[in-house]
Amino acid sequence: MSPGARVKVELFESESIVARGRKRVSWVVRYNDAWVSAAEYPGATSESLSPGPGTVWERRVELDLPVGTRVCRIESAPSPEPARDALDYLTREQLRPRRRSRRSELVVGTRGELSAAPAPAPRRDRPRSR
Repeated sequence: MSPGARVKVELFESESIVARGRKRVSWVVRYNDAWVSAAEYPGATSESLSPGPGTVWERRVELDLPVGTRVCRIESAPSPEPARDALDYLTREQLRPRRRSRRSELVVGTRGELSAAPAPAPRRDRPRSR
């Protein structure tokens, strides 16, 4: 493909019911020097899908992206129940479960596929001495 080639990419965002709360999957796209929500990327179209069992909502976001664009999948879910003894269970106030987020940075390929982004080069603050 020629430099600056663009490809169609489909991303699926959702919120579903899981143990201890809700799991959310969202996408952000690198645009200029910032990350923007996939649905807010210029020219993006989104379509609400019919949610299946256990799904609160789901949508498909279609984008026309240049090859090599970085995208990031963000998954946020409740953390597992911490181990507690009977006394902790009776004496401590039950708070909302903490959330755990996982980010996966990917790169758009020549056919619209997403593959793992190469790790950034280590930053060197000072020159090496010989």
